[in-house]
Amino acid sequence: MSRTAGHLIARARPAGAWRPWLLGALATLFVLGGTAAAIRAIDEPSLAIAALIPALAVFVIALFTVPVHWLPSLAMAILALFPTRYIPAEGPFNAVPPLAIIMGVWVVRRLLAPEGRGTLPVEKRSALAARYAVSATGLLFAVWLVCSISLNGWDETSIGWSVAFVTSVLVPLLVVDARREARLLRETLLVVGALSGLYILGESILRFSPLYGTASGDLVFSVYRARGAFSHPLFAAAFLTVPALLGLGTWLTQGRRWPLIAGLIAAAGVMGTVSRGPLAAVAVAVGLGILISPFFIGWSHAKRWMQLVVVAAVGGVGAMNFGPLVERADSIESRISADVRDRAVEVAFRASDLSGWIGTGPGTSGETSRLFDTIIIENSMLQLLISVGIPGLLFFVAFAVALAWRATVTGNLGALLALVAYLVAITGFNTLDAVRSMHIIIGVLALLTVHGGERAVTPSAPAATGTHPREREFA
Repeated sequence: MSRTAGHLIARARPAGAWRPWLLGALATLFVLGGTAAAIRAIDEPSLAIAALIPALAVFVIALFTVPVHWLPSLAMAILALFPTRYIPAEGPFNAVPPLAIIMGVWVVRRLLAPEGRGTLPVEKRSALAARYAVSATGLLFAVWLVCSISLNGWDETSIGWSVAFVTSVLVPLLVVDARREARLLRETLLVVGALSGLYILGESILRFSPLYGTASGDLVFSVYRARGAFSHPLFAAAFLTVPALLGLGTWLTQGRRWPLIAGLIAAAGVMGTVSRGPLAAVAVAVGLGILISPFFIGWSHAKRWMQLVVVAAVGGVGAMNFGPLVERADSIESRISADVRDRAVEVAFRASDLSGWIGTGPGTSGETSRLFDTIIIENSMLQLLISVGIPGLLFFVAFAVALAWRATVTGNLGALLALVAYLVAITGFNTLDAVRSMHIIIGVLALLTVHGGERAVTPSAPAATGTHPREREFA
């Protein structure tokens, strides 16, 4: 290869393409060391206390010294690879989860730095309208949360839930231009999604967790269900739907093989958790991708569309013949779970009627539903119906639709499919109202859909401050 050709290839390589791999490597080292220390602390609490203060100090210093655009990616790396059992969730961390604090530090650093907030990129009218729709629906949902709290007596649970959601999902939207973060976040999600998916596949084969051990919980099921760093297989599976569909959509629009490989590994990880709801979510999102991808990539790339159909068919056959999934479908546990989900609809409607369908307050669906039955409402949308009522549920759905609209008009197929997959996945278990640390995933999806569009405007459009010359504003 000539020096001229090599120089052109080097110039064609996106600036900072190595950084997601560096971040993934650093996160892996952090997780390995942190996990070992956490598990060790079970036997030697005094050692854990002695190491806690300096470790916390180092972490806080790192939040304010690492490149600011790394922080959202760091939050996702910790969520995917660090045992969630050891992420603080009590006291003040119940209202402001640690991962939301990382995002808050990111927002503060961006807003306080010169030109850190950024300027609104040059966009087409439809993209700008979709951006404003995201902000407006998010604001309406936040206003309704305040109204719901006031109507129900300023309950501590409701205040804590609302603070957690706003800081995790809505506060990051204060940054006007986060395209640099979105690019790194996309690649980081693929890296940590592949790492987590590979680990879960290995765990499902070994039938034990060699790294996390009991750090991932002591739940017992009819079949072994891998969960990686997460405390429940459903949490792991719901998270993995994001990199799975993000990778698939990125491959369709960009043609790069790495996102496809990472997405397939993450999808295999979903299957390794033996979680039917998230698997169905992947199937729904892939089916949607088959229907709409020609409008994103054009028929000139029909080969990719045909490959997607083949991948979907092979994946569907593999899932239907996956031994643990078939075994679980025939188990008593599966029948009990299905019965609980059927009863949950009736219980949710009765609990919602108790408040006149305006909600009993954010985060209160559990205590309200227990007035009518002891079952857990394993459906995040039904939980929202109970807690924030019909108005709150409609505002939340409107926010999700605005995000989908934004992803559509900016050609962000990967983020659109990931958003659809995650929302479908969480309708099968209780996360929005019950697991506040998972709110951060919706915040990250919002960041990707608002700032991660792929369609360029014109070659003459001005580039954002600090971006590579080859990077253009999206439409």
